Amino acid sequence: MPTTRLRAARAQVAAVLLGGVACVALWTLIRAPWPAAWQTDERDYLRAAVHLARSGVVSHAPVSDPSPARDAYREPGFSLALAAAWRATGAAPPATDEAFGDVSPTRAARAARWLGVALLLIAAGAAAAAARYAGAGTIAAALAGVLVVASPALRAAAATLASESLAAALVAVAGAALAAAVAGRPGAVAVAGLAAGLAPLARGSALALAPAGLLLLLGAPRGLTPRRRAARALLFAVLALAPAGAWMLRNRAATGHAVLSDRGGQVLWTRAELDRELAREGLVPALLEWTPLDAARTARERRYPDSRLARYEWSGEGNFFTRSLRRWQAERAAGDDPLAADAALGRAALAEFARRPIDHARAAVAVSWRGLFAERSPPALAPLDLGFALGLLLAGGCLALAGAAARARRPEALALLAPAAALFLFHALATEFLPRFGVPALPLAWAALVAALAGRARPERKGPAAPAPGALSNRRAR
Repeated sequence: MPTTRLRAARAQVAAVLLGGVACVALWTLIRAPWPAAWQTDERDYLRAAVHLARSGVVSHAPVSDPSPARDAYREPGFSLALAAAWRATGAAPPATDEAFGDVSPTRAARAARWLGVALLLIAAGAAAAAARYAGAGTIAAALAGVLVVASPALRAAAATLASESLAAALVAVAGAALAAAVAGRPGAVAVAGLAAGLAPLARGSALALAPAGLLLLLGAPRGLTPRRRAARALLFAVLALAPAGAWMLRNRAATGHAVLSDRGGQVLWTRAELDRELAREGLVPALLEWTPLDAARTARERRYPDSRLARYEWSGEGNFFTRSLRRWQAERAAGDDPLAADAALGRAALAEFARRPIDHARAAVAVSWRGLFAERSPPALAPLDLGFALGLLLAGGCLALAGAAARARRPEALALLAPAAALFLFHALATEFLPRFGVPALPLAWAALVAALAGRARPERKGPAAPAPGALSNRRAR
């Protein structure tokens, strides 16, 4: 009895401490100022949200345009969520880009901040649920949620107009629901499919969730007949593909091209340029440049002073990114159909990947290393930078959980990892893998780390176990 009471007291203390940390983290996020300068992506999402709130039109034209034309410049998910938040709170959309997030926040800016907080809380709750299904105890699962709320990268996404915040929430829900579905909760299949289907409307790369979830549901659920497995997998596939399919049909009607956005070809062409740059320079300069340590970058500058990887210059030769963007802009301006030009660049990039598989594999190693470091160092620790250590810690946690789950035959843990692994593989093969591209997978990465450290994925008992009440009748029903 004393041991039981001591454990209960420890659990209460841990719960109070975790709750306090979460409250402080949320309060500082709510009070955080808006960025002084807008990034191009943020301005685009703001403009699309304004036009959606005003007239229901998806357009990335300037806010001042009274008759915006329909376009498919970026995925619509975050802008739609922001417009919905404005309508729900009665906030008037800003009249100009500059009228948003001033020193005295407008009602529209406050609604946007609360949207970011809500999305972060959804991601945290889903991460806690995923960790619980993966074998973590209640307190450990709560710790996973608190770590998500405290994550510097996820907080940065929630504190600005970044689609990564919406994508992170949806990817986390998809991972938790897949784990629940594999654990035998049939209703979770629909939740997983819907989350996986909506995620590509925030970040197009999330299309990778559909095949990952489909393979998982076909192979992992235990105690189901092949017919029921196929039925659940079919339900998941329909829900996971329907939203993106509907958006692509809309774009075909609006632009003549069934695309998620009109930048897919530019993303692939950037990767093709990167493949060529690394074929000339070798792998080591990229690994040094993309290691978040001052010593590594200093070593790259000293040993490879002619490397062009970091030369983001718009005049002269520049680097792989500036060259690809200039080529993309020139191709779009040269013809009457910008989306056709984007698609042509995408096809050319894919053909180059097929012709030069060694170069593409070399670049995949480099960008995979770059993508490990999506998490940022806590700003309060500056000038100490923990980005390198956090990246390796999260990667190690995911690998440790995968190994433990395979040994213990715990498909729920593998289900937690499947969405994160699918996104990682997609970016390693198709993009330059900027660290922010890895932000949507961070809630599941933190959940995986906690589940791995909790060490609860034990092998199943080999001997026959007594059936639970009603198990025989449930078997006959199946």
